[in-house]
Amino acid sequence: MTPRENGAIRVLVVEDEADYADLLATWLREDGYEVDTAVDGIEAFQHLQSSKPDVITLDMQMPRKGGVEFYRELKANHNLRDVPVIVLTGLTVDDRDVETFIRTFLDAPHLPMPDAYLEKPVEEGELLQVVRYSLRYSPVSA
Repeated sequence: MTPRENGAIRVLVVEDEADYADLLATWLREDGYEVDTAVDGIEAFQHLQSSKPDVITLDMQMPRKGGVEFYRELKANHNLRDVPVIVLTGLTVDDRDVETFIRTFLDAPHLPMPDAYLEKPVEEGELLQVVRYSLRYSPVSA
C-alpha cells in the first residue's frame, strides 16, 4: 500500500447487502485500509461530499441509485473521475444480463471502463490483490 499524508488509504464499499458489505469491509480493514460503506449510490455520494476515497468497490444491482448510474455520475465529475472503481456483481459471464450490463458502459463512450470487474462471491485474496493493483496505477499513489 502507498499511504496518503495521514497514512491511511480509504476504500468506499458500495454494497446493498449488509452482511456482504461487512465481510468486504472486514477483509479490507484487516489488510490496513480505512473503510466506509454505503448501501446505494445515493448514500455513496453523501460519503463523497465529506471525503474522497482512494478506491471504490461498487455493486451494480442496488435499490434507489444503482451502480451504473452512480458510476456514470462519478466519472462525469471532474474532482472524482480519477478514483479507481472495482465492480463487484453477482452477474456472471453466463448471465444474459451481462451483455446489457457491459453495453451500459459502452453507451457512454466518453467515460472510462471500470478499473476491474469481479464476480461475486469474491475471494478475500482476490479482492485485496485487485485493490492493491488499482491503487498502484491510480494518481492517488503516484
